[in-house]
Amino acid sequence: MSEASSHGQAPPFVATPPRADLRARIGWICHALRIAAVVWIVWVVVMTLVAWSDKAQVLQNYGRLFSTDLSDVSAARYAAAIVVVILSVASAVSVVICIWRLASTYLAGSIFTVDATIWLRRTAIAGLAAIVVSVIARVVVASILTGQLVPLSPLSFYYVLPQDVLHLIFVIFVLAVAHIFKAAAEMADDHARIV
Repeated sequence: MSEASSHGQAPPFVATPPRADLRARIGWICHALRIAAVVWIVWVVVMTLVAWSDKAQVLQNYGRLFSTDLSDVSAARYAAAIVVVILSVASAVSVVICIWRLASTYLAGSIFTVDATIWLRRTAIAGLAAIVVSVIARVVVASILTGQLVPLSPLSFYYVLPQDVLHLIFVIFVLAVAHIFKAAAEMADDHARIV
């Protein structure tokens, strides 16, 4: 006889009534979160491909931003800028993976557990990394296209955008919630071991 059945507990892979009820209550939210994350990354990829497929328009926009003529940018420099943009978009994929795993953890019935809080924290860290990579990528792309080092300075308002600050605030909030939930989950685990 297994330990789980000898103590009157259902094995973890069997849907117990409370777990089934929880899944019914949060399942749609978790699935919606997964779908939204996938739709978002596909949208980002498509919009990036569309925007960067028009070389003349991209060069005109950057030329206007830096008050310089970029009509002589070589195909190699433009391709290098596209590689940096692709790497920047790829950093956002880790956020989608973390959101997917977090929703999977919730769907498995692990809501206020250390495992769930770890995935919540990983999601926040992936988001923070994506923000940093995005800002650095803007500097690198501008430097590649203009042919000179365009440093990040306090006056470089075009590198750090208002939505970056909003994303940063949200990521810090998620990180704080993860920290609070982890402390609560560890306390609950300690309490369960004592009882």
